[in-house]
Amino acid sequence: MSFITRAHLRQDTPAVRNLARLLLDQSDADNGHRLVWTLFGEDPDAARDFLYREAEPGHFLVVSSRPPQASTDIWALETKAYAPAPPEGAAYAFTLRANPAASVARPGARGLRVDAVMHARTQKGGPLTVEEKEAAALAWLYARADRLGVAFEAERCAAAGYRKVTVPRKGAPPAQFALVDYDGVLRVRDPGRLAEALRGGVGRARAYGCGLLLLRPLPAM
Repeated sequence: MSFITRAHLRQDTPAVRNLARLLLDQSDADNGHRLVWTLFGEDPDAARDFLYREAEPGHFLVVSSRPPQASTDIWALETKAYAPAPPEGAAYAFTLRANPAASVARPGARGLRVDAVMHARTQKGGPLTVEEKEAAALAWLYARADRLGVAFEAERCAAAGYRKVTVPRKGAPPAQFALVDYDGVLRVRDPGRLAEALRGGVGRARAYGCGLLLLRPLPAM
């Protein structure tokens, strides 16, 4: 059983506003990470078993393997059971915020993890145009179609908002990664694989708001 939650930061008391402001000021990239963790207890050794995306400041969508608990009293939550079962052949509109990290093969060595957009720049030998950045980001997504159990309708897909973020970490170098926002249309080929991706996420940096794939039915023609 999984759960999907709309989590909204409350804004109705000074104490709540002060706490939210303190957490949000830790780091632009890390704010959602710290806030959403408060919904799942304070055990520092607990494994992360949720995905999230900040839809807009203070408003999060969360998919989790256990229901969140608003123990800090700073949230308003709308939670329901989540058991996606997209039928084979169905088409959906999708959105995804993802870290386009890929592995490049090296002779006699382990694969090298790279930013797919920056790797395209390296291969070109110079800066990319906006169109070339989007093409590199989409190529990363399309390469995962079989793994996700879908076929993307390329003429209806887009990738935008490529940016790099840095997250401070105690006792370790900062985490640095790239984000891209995708939207478009996909068709279901393998319902089991797609359901797994909807519950488990896509790509890396899932602890920082990446990887939550969301579907919605297409409007009737």
